[in-house]
Amino acid sequence: MLKNLNLDTKPRITFSLHPLHEAFCRFIFNASDNQKLIILSRRHDIGKLIFAHIMSGDINLSRPVLDHPVTFILPMPNNEHGYWLRYRFIYIPKWVEDKFKDAIEYEFKFWVRERFRIGYEEEGMDQKTIINTILRGLKVRNNEANSDMIKKIDYRNRRKKEEIQFKKLLRVEKSTF
Repeated sequence: MLKNLNLDTKPRITFSLHPLHEAFCRFIFNASDNQKLIILSRRHDIGKLIFAHIMSGDINLSRPVLDHPVTFILPMPNNEHGYWLRYRFIYIPKWVEDKFKDAIEYEFKFWVRERFRIGYEEEGMDQKTIINTILRGLKVRNNEANSDMIKKIDYRNRRKKEEIQFKKLLRVEKSTF
């Protein structure tokens, strides 16, 4: 797909992400298994968010050591913004990095909830099969931490549905008296 593309000259940003969130970003941006960098696309909301909040400056700001660094290659617009991205130092403030992480986590949870809905309602799968399928699709090792993270999303979603159903039952009960 991108065999002859020289990524050394492209502007990039690096921040820390949870391994499952990195795998999700690799999935939505179609990064191949042997590709270390993730090429952002403005076709997805996460790509638009990241691209909209990057900053550039004249000095290179030092960054702390990251737990799980993930590097994104930025799309190069053909206008003057492309010039500023290519010839200046790019950075993201800590509060913006936190915003990125929250947005990626939100998109990931929404995506997982939708996979569970499809698995339960349309395919008749059980929870363990859905979790294994999600992890295999994201090309992530099926260990207890990854499995528990996805299981927790399903548990909270089910609990929320049960609370809504209980409130409906209360309304029906009150209307019969």
